[in-house]
Amino acid sequence: MLRTLVRDKAILVAESADWVRRMQQSLDQMNVRVHRAVSDTEGTTGMAIIQAIVKGERDPMQLAKWRDPACRKSVEEIAEQLSGHWREDHLFSLEQSLKMHAAIEERIQAYQTEIQRRLAEMERADREGQQAPALKNKNKAKKIRQRREEPMRQALYRMSGVDLTAIDGVGVGVVEIVLTEYGSDLSCFPTEKQFVSHMTLAPKKPVSGGKPLKKKKRGSASSRVASALRSAALSLRHSQTALGAYFRHIQHRLGADVAAFATARKVATLIYRLLRWGHAYVDEGAEAYEQRYQTARINRLGATAADLGYQLVAKPTNP
Repeated sequence: MLRTLVRDKAILVAESADWVRRMQQSLDQMNVRVHRAVSDTEGTTGMAIIQAIVKGERDPMQLAKWRDPACRKSVEEIAEQLSGHWREDHLFSLEQSLKMHAAIEERIQAYQTEIQRRLAEMERADREGQQAPALKNKNKAKKIRQRREEPMRQALYRMSGVDLTAIDGVGVGVVEIVLTEYGSDLSCFPTEKQFVSHMTLAPKKPVSGGKPLKKKKRGSASSRVASALRSAALSLRHSQTALGAYFRHIQHRLGADVAAFATARKVATLIYRLLRWGHAYVDEGAEAYEQRYQTARINRLGATAADLGYQLVAKPTNP
């Protein structure tokens, strides 16, 4: 089944990340700060530098020249972080970790190819041969292309009939998990509240006789999707979008954990509305959200003042 393939691929992705951490450890032990030279060790520049080190290059300036043209840091800035003592045992460990990482990446690509083949068999007749609409978020579209996820995005669109990646924070990996765990037909959930509740994203504290009860274990589908949506919510903490502004307001009052939970719930409702009813997602922007938030806050204060027999008067602005 498609679900099994996606779950198995997720295990390989986790193993790949573990070998990246081991490479980073070997580099740190040699005082080679690749993670400071580039923001993503597993990116184009980071992997090119590591491969050059394994092949025998030791000159920091020559290593820095492997930078991708789009990299923000200059060759000189990168070279400053690439001077090390090059111990043989650490170099050997680095080489073995790189080989393991490459082997796992090859297996991941094989799973990716098979998943796309299965998705092609599940294409909707009304979406056959069609392309998903271009993303309005240009930066997000660029990252999807850099990660080589565009073919998967198109396959998921033709399978579901909607483009869930249009929702801010929702990447191709999140869409893949949602659609393989729940499918594109959510008619088994008559309301979005039931859908959110099934994913354990509805606040609930079961109590009996004044004592809290142990939470019931949920199925793997709900836990996998909920975890993916919480990760998607965390990616929005600095986003200049309405969802990003919502996250920051909750974080300011209740902390990052509650903000991730609340934002994941909001993202889940947007996914439900798009899959179930075809309601397109439109981002109003952080500024519009802030204005709407302030207006609602003033209205609440006015209502509270009226209940207490007072009238709320705006403070005059200084000329």
